Amino acid sequence: MSAVSIVRSLLLAYQPLRELVPADDIVAGTVPDGILPAIGIKEVGGGELETVGRAEGATLCRIRVQVTVYAKTYPEQKALLHAAGLGRGVHSGTVDGFVVRSVLPAGIGPDLSDDDAGVYSQSRDFKVAYIQPH
Repeated sequence: MSAVSIVRSLLLAYQPLRELVPADDIVAGTVPDGILPAIGIKEVGGGELETVGRAEGATLCRIRVQVTVYAKTYPEQKALLHAAGLGRGVHSGTVDGFVVRSVLPAGIGPDLSDDDAGVYSQSRDFKVAYIQPH
């Protein structure tokens, strides 16, 4: 869950997004039903990059994280997705106690909607490279 917590911390710190979604509604894992707007964050792939000797005190991890926005309208979905992009540049440094090498955009998913529930959603992925201590 380290990569998820890193992305969540970045989202919580990004003011344009916080103006659209309350902090309590930006969650690691599945968003509870009925909360709109909201954002769910999950790992969707990646792994550890070990050395041959496996003797280091830490491992470089590269994890793909999916950020899914949930909205009441299509225009709100698009505004949330844009804000969830975290603006320009590469995010690095110490985030949520982890040494982060980079957080980079990794693609945007399709528009989805549940017309009966009145929910519009879309996801964007990030590649998160960080140091995981042993």
